[in-house]
Amino acid sequence: MPKKLAVFVEGLTEQKFVICLLEELAGKRGIAFNIQKQHKGHLSLVELRSHPNPSVEVLIANCDTDNQVKSQIADQYQSLCNAGYSLIIGLRDVYPHTHQDIPRLQKYLTTGLPNGGVPIHLHLAILEVEAWFLEELTHYQRIDQNISSADIVAGGFDFEKIRASEIGWPAMILDEIYKRAGKRYTKKRNRIQRTIDALSFDDMYINVRQKSPSLDGFIHSLEAGIF
Repeated sequence: MPKKLAVFVEGLTEQKFVICLLEELAGKRGIAFNIQKQHKGHLSLVELRSHPNPSVEVLIANCDTDNQVKSQIADQYQSLCNAGYSLIIGLRDVYPHTHQDIPRLQKYLTTGLPNGGVPIHLHLAILEVEAWFLEELTHYQRIDQNISSADIVAGGFDFEKIRASEIGWPAMILDEIYKRAGKRYTKKRNRIQRTIDALSFDDMYINVRQKSPSLDGFIHSLEAGIF
């Protein structure tokens, strides 16, 4: 029987990123996806991605807002337990909260969640998943070959001096860097997909996670869920 993993995310960007990251982590191991989206408090099926011989089945729940991740996990917990899931993971951004809010968010991250037989791992992306994208320095040339290291710095990310997790609004900085080559990063589906497609997941796994403890922790949970 395949292992069963549930991942709750706050939006489309995280949904697309997590699916690609899981596919890379799984490698030649078969992986199937049940992709759902929250609407008015209920999860509805968006897409099934089957595999003839999956070693893991993953529920991806797009909660469509950060403050629904925790509540959706609580609402779905018993049904996931009954369905044989072995791990439940949640991912949400810190933004629009600030760095000063992180200790409070972490303190209450799991407050009120069920404490049954299936473990729950909740993760904060510091401050957004776009901080992880910023740190993947090879992807800029695939967005546009004219984006140079100087453009990255001029756009607001001096990658030799600071970490992207220190930036207050990573998505805005990513947009500023892209704009230097006449491109944009926004939450439009095609622009999200372009960035996801440009990322080197080998670099994310080998290098970026070393620079970003929040990504490293999230990857550890995904690995625990699929291996």
